[in-house]
Amino acid sequence: MKIKYIRWLVLLVAFVMIAVGLILNTNLGTLSSFGWQAIASICPLGVIESFLASKTIFPRALIVLAIIAIFVILLGKVFCAWVCPVAPVRSLIESVRKKLTSSNKCVSNCSTCSSKRAKFDSRHLVLGGSLLSALIFGFPVFCLFCPIGLIFGTVIVVWQFIGFEDVSLSLLIYPLILIVELLVLRKWCARFCPLGALLSLLSLANRFVKPIVKREKCLRVAGGSCHVCSEVCPEQLDPHSADGMQECSKCALCKDNCPSGAISIKLFQKKSS
Repeated sequence: MKIKYIRWLVLLVAFVMIAVGLILNTNLGTLSSFGWQAIASICPLGVIESFLASKTIFPRALIVLAIIAIFVILLGKVFCAWVCPVAPVRSLIESVRKKLTSSNKCVSNCSTCSSKRAKFDSRHLVLGGSLLSALIFGFPVFCLFCPIGLIFGTVIVVWQFIGFEDVSLSLLIYPLILIVELLVLRKWCARFCPLGALLSLLSLANRFVKPIVKREKCLRVAGGSCHVCSEVCPEQLDPHSADGMQECSKCALCKDNCPSGAISIKLFQKKSS
């Protein structure tokens, strides 16, 4: 079975659990603050913004932030590919857009179509602006525009609309902002997402769970012109190079799509020379 099917199943289960929790008011929270009673996982960006906004450090939130940091250092940006609902929503919108425009041109962020992925880019500027705005205005400003929060906010207002409960302008505002972010700003994840920028900084120390190219099987190493792995990578990465691997979200699309089966993803495997 291709890893992408397992990944989509994990994404679906996480989304359904949180959506049902919101609808049934189980107090499980969302991906921004998910948990049960005293046990909670809080968005690391939201935590830092809250610290800056209140100019106070909350011990329990700091402990959770440290645990999340350790998790990211060990596994990298797995959240972006395996949990975050933005990627599948964006993929759905992009698929519809392709069908409507009937375009055969490459619209992905593949490394063969774009410049080399830099260690620091526009996302890190947005991250800096998000933190600075929280410090200046005294509340986490980015949370108002976070697509993750908007997706679950849309779930809530749609459910309220179906149940004829407290219908408000949010029914129009939430989806509208979300569409602008994911349709007009189609490269949200690669160019604007401050949470992705924060995770990439933490992932600089990640040394595990990375795609490994088996050179004896690789068509490119054998002299061919194959670049499938880099073309399908949503993070603009080439598994033949260590450059920018802090951005790897472990989506395994390179492994699933390699025509010669030359790519594997293992925990401690060292890259062959």
